[in-house]
Amino acid sequence: MAHARRGAAGRALRAAVGAHAASTGATPAVRVVACASPEFIASLDPHLGLDTFRPPASQHEALVGIAGEDRGCVTVAIQPDERRLVGYVAFHAPSEVETWGDDASGAIVELGAVEVADVMRGQRLAERMLTASFADGRFDDTVVFATLYRWHYDLGRTGLGALGYRRMLERLYGTVGLVPTSTTDPEIAHDPANRLVARVGPHAPPAVVAEFDRLRNRLWGTTTRRT
Repeated sequence: MAHARRGAAGRALRAAVGAHAASTGATPAVRVVACASPEFIASLDPHLGLDTFRPPASQHEALVGIAGEDRGCVTVAIQPDERRLVGYVAFHAPSEVETWGDDASGAIVELGAVEVADVMRGQRLAERMLTASFADGRFDDTVVFATLYRWHYDLGRTGLGALGYRRMLERLYGTVGLVPTSTTDPEIAHDPANRLVARVGPHAPPAVVAEFDRLRNRLWGTTTRRT
């Protein structure tokens, strides 16, 4: 599961950005449930169009697992009449296989995969799910970050250049306060179309903010935790 999360926010892409950028059409009955329980998510039938990261059944299973993690939060968009899962936003602890996972605070959260089924795009569902996720101060006591990478951008479908695509993602994530943030991460810093975006919660403890700053400004390639 950890490897499949790599750069997940940058892969929001065909799904999340399609929802944000496509022309608005008629809105079917869709309900958004913030930080749904694993049991609730398990009871849903995943739409066959949720296949950006894994086959729908496998991704559905992964979402159930993420929802049960300590820092896990999966916000879902569903068609209530059919109990069909048509979109989701997943938050989790940074992957341990990446340097971001070297989080000594145990509090930093990664905004990972965002996906909306093809036929449901153009209704701003990604923005609705993000807004619901941050409602009621849910992440106000921590730092939430997302990584955006050029090589995950769906440039062919949108007709945008890499920088335009990055700006579109920045607008989407900016609706919930994630703003472009500097970093020494070589995978981000080497290409102007890549970006780190982050939101420092208004009640985030100084130690958590300091740990996030250490990670984003660290000498990458080192793995020694600060004690």
